[in-house]
Amino acid sequence: MRLSKVKITNFRNFRNLLIDPFPTPAVIVGENGVGKSNLLHALRLVLDPDLSNRWRRLQADDVHDGAPALHTGVEVRIEVELSDFDDDEEAIATLDGAIITEDGQPRVARLTYLFQPKTPMGAVFGAQPSQPLTADDYSWSIYGADDPGVDMRHAKDYIPLSVLPALRDAEGDFARADRSPLVRLLGERPPSVGIVESTLQALKQARNQLAQDPAMRQAVDELADRLAAMTGPQLPLTPSLDFAGREDDLIRSVQLFIDPRSSRGIQHTSTGTANVVYLALLLEQLKVRREASDGEDTLLAVEEPEAHLHPSLQRKVFAHLLHEPNRLLLTTHSPHIAAVTPLSSIVLTSTSGDHTVGSVVPPGMFTAAETADLERYLNVTRAEILFARGVVLVEGAADAYLLPALAEAAGFPLDDHGIVVSSVEGTDFAPYAKLLGPRALRRPHWMLTDGDAADGKHPHQREPGLWRARNLARIAQENVLHQDIDRRIKTITAQDLPDCGSRTGRQRVVKAGTKVGVYVGNHTLEPDIAPLLHQEMDAAYSAFRQRQSNRVAFRDVLAPFEDGTATAQQRDTLVDKIEGIGKGRYAQRLAAHVTVIKDLRARVLELLDRTQGPITHDDLLTIEGPGAVLALLDDLSRTFRNLPLFPSATDIKAADHRFRQQP
Repeated sequence: MRLSKVKITNFRNFRNLLIDPFPTPAVIVGENGVGKSNLLHALRLVLDPDLSNRWRRLQADDVHDGAPALHTGVEVRIEVELSDFDDDEEAIATLDGAIITEDGQPRVARLTYLFQPKTPMGAVFGAQPSQPLTADDYSWSIYGADDPGVDMRHAKDYIPLSVLPALRDAEGDFARADRSPLVRLLGERPPSVGIVESTLQALKQARNQLAQDPAMRQAVDELADRLAAMTGPQLPLTPSLDFAGREDDLIRSVQLFIDPRSSRGIQHTSTGTANVVYLALLLEQLKVRREASDGEDTLLAVEEPEAHLHPSLQRKVFAHLLHEPNRLLLTTHSPHIAAVTPLSSIVLTSTSGDHTVGSVVPPGMFTAAETADLERYLNVTRAEILFARGVVLVEGAADAYLLPALAEAAGFPLDDHGIVVSSVEGTDFAPYAKLLGPRALRRPHWMLTDGDAADGKHPHQREPGLWRARNLARIAQENVLHQDIDRRIKTITAQDLPDCGSRTGRQRVVKAGTKVGVYVGNHTLEPDIAPLLHQEMDAAYSAFRQRQSNRVAFRDVLAPFEDGTATAQQRDTLVDKIEGIGKGRYAQRLAAHVTVIKDLRARVLELLDRTQGPITHDDLLTIEGPGAVLALLDDLSRTFRNLPLFPSATDIKAADHRFRQQP
């Protein structure tokens, strides 16, 4: 059996959350405060038999802020659907009344937790109650299918959810027999009766022998004398010493050691190791329960399992667990765990306005080869895109170094706003745009790609960057824009490439691509940024070349970019010299010079042939060379801080006023 769909209405962060299909196993990721723990708590309301019923009676702060208030009358609803139990007769019997599929179809059962006013009134019927409602005026139920009359509170005993909280004390639980996962596992796999009897007999003999020791007898006698003196005949006590004398006591006394000589107990290991052992024991216990003839099908949820585990162990442990059949749910902030998570197991939670939404990758969206590529792509560094508020996809390492550096120089640090720049190591943006796009994870994302304008024989060789924008518009499901760009490119590519500047009409297509977050440069990154950063490029090159003749030659190559007269051959020469160092290595050093620029705004105004005035998004797009990079940063700035990249005093004053007006 597996959890296959979740719908949450009006509970905490969730105005109307739908995760369909819900994967198994599932790894729930997202930025802080988005409601990952609240999602688990919502599931507990339906499925956790250990959750006290008093917690199922919600309070005012459990109701979503955008829903009707509790005092006016509101419904909080949590629906879960369960599937894959057609071969389990006990599950079919237990869930009878909750099954929503027709005969002959694979069975699906729906369980619904409903919190509502005890009598139909208030906002339920669009009228206000005569008196404000309190939590005492509400009741909760768990019912099956779509019939509130079918009580299914008993189902949580057969399909329970067990939650291992983030702030767990594994070592403390091992020390307590009533909480120890070892004791629970041994309770599921008890020793044979013969072994228990012979062990207890041996313990009895050892007890008798120990009881004859004079020191032991003296200790017991002295304790008896003291108790008699303290209590007198009112509280007759006769103390004695003994070992475990029953089977339950025997199992509860078993301890777990972490070395073959049984000399180091679990309390002598690290907290991280204790957590790994704890989780392994729980999973073994749940496996035994499922395999039993009358077993339960427990779903185990673990909050922040990365606690106290170093990165390589996180990857090893969860690469194993997430690639084997189990009923495991994880919430995590760890890119190391996200990096080994199957694409089909990712549940991405994110904010949309005043509520949280959940996204998964639909089955069949990617081929097996594409899935393998994407899972390989989401390594530890790039897995950050699952936790970011915004993602910028770029072609290579050089862009990934320089874009944050330019933003820093403009006073707009990307890290401050949760924006991640990630290289796709090439120009094939399509699978990554699909992954982040409206049909899958639905993350805000932008793309920066080289224009690579040339004079090839085929139209696709003449403006490759624009063709990429065309294809990405289709992936973004902007079909009208896709067709418009397609029509315009055919006109543009009929022209020869001028020695300086761009083909007529190209800027209009570049601007159209920005509507879907695609920013296309003119040529390649280094020639494009040279008009803006020639001073820093010179300094970075000099750091790698000690001979004065090499430095002078590089300055000569840069000179035409300062006045906008660089030809195609000069662009190629500039790239060749940088590739002699390595584009990524050079950009790494260049970024250090760029971050400390103090006059970036003045330089941009100079490129616009102005000395003052506001700098608009359209202004930036008109700049030959660095325009696409600057306009992209401007778009990000307007999106995440509601200010242009180069704000005027009026912009800043208006933003400050908006901030003060916020509740």
